[in-house]
Amino acid sequence: MVTRSRLAVAPVLAILCACGRVGPPPNIDSALASRVPPNTTALAGVNLDQLRASPLYAKLPPGAQSLLTPFDKAHEVLVASTGTQLLVIARGEVTGATVPAPGIALYGAPDLIAAGTTAHGPAGILSLAESVAAGHCVWIALRGGATLPLEGNAANLNNLLRAAESVTITIRPDDPAGIDITAQCPTPESAQRWEQTVRALSSLAAATNSRAALDSLAISRTDRVVHVAVRAPLSALAGAFGR
Repeated sequence: MVTRSRLAVAPVLAILCACGRVGPPPNIDSALASRVPPNTTALAGVNLDQLRASPLYAKLPPGAQSLLTPFDKAHEVLVASTGTQLLVIARGEVTGATVPAPGIALYGAPDLIAAGTTAHGPAGILSLAESVAAGHCVWIALRGGATLPLEGNAANLNNLLRAAESVTITIRPDDPAGIDITAQCPTPESAQRWEQTVRALSSLAAATNSRAALDSLAISRTDRVVHVAVRAPLSALAGAFGR
């Protein structure tokens, strides 16, 4: 016979189990996140399975598709940058990559591969990346002061990065494509300057017909946060990857 005391054990155990849970699962694969070097200043994530199934993938120019060829058997990647070096952390198989654990591949600078195979605490960039990774096929998280390998007029974006505490970017590879940028600035005044700079760059692009392909560009600011939403035909986004 089951006594009342034994029946009482079940809900107690359920409560204890619930207390042991620390919340929902992380938005970034923990096996990949643990390989992100501690000194990473910019981190990007790409769900390759979703990207391959998206309208964008078929329209990528040959040069961009060739860059993805080594990752044909990978499902998801993180790309970590320290400003001068890159490390790709993949879930799946990558030809020529270092394999620190089954199903995990590291490809990039030797110093960062070494960092990715050494035990260390969570990289600081991960808290920012977690806030933007959920539900997005392509996302980027950047600490203030991070530098991207940009040239020409696009290099002006690095000035914006230096003026913000953090910047997150998400890309929706649909048609029309969507790019959303959120900048966290140190003060409301710096956020206002950030917004003004974006508007000035937008006006310059409009004057040179660089914005002709955009469906819309919306810029808004709340206190220390500036949000930029870009909508454009898929062909315009694909063309941004080069020919």
